[in-house]
Amino acid sequence: MDISKIGSSAIDKSFGRGGQGKDAVVIVSNLEIHKPVVTFCDMSQAQKEFAFETAEHAFKLSAKREKRYFKDIAEYIKNEFDNKFQGTWHVIVGLHFGAFVSYESQCMIHFYINQLGFMIYKFG
Repeated sequence: MDISKIGSSAIDKSFGRGGQGKDAVVIVSNLEIHKPVVTFCDMSQAQKEFAFETAEHAFKLSAKREKRYFKDIAEYIKNEFDNKFQGTWHVIVGLHFGAFVSYESQCMIHFYINQLGFMIYKFG
């Protein structure tokens, strides 16, 4: 899916954020990037912060049309994690997805930035 086709009003309406400016941290073109909303975290604080920073940077690259598809965003985040932390990292990025995965202890997070879900975990 081409991420550039997602408008900010559709993002806000789909998650009931309709104009809550206090969560916004960055505005890229016409898109507000909200603080990450964590749904599950079994990860160190350093890895968690790195995940947020990397995902936000990838989100900004998509707004600049340097990363056009979710697979490109996932690949970027995976490469960053593989380079910084040891092991084999896996990344899922999308609007709607479900997952049942095995992961190493202290190496998994699932969060949303705006409507976009990110699942990052280590296995192997």
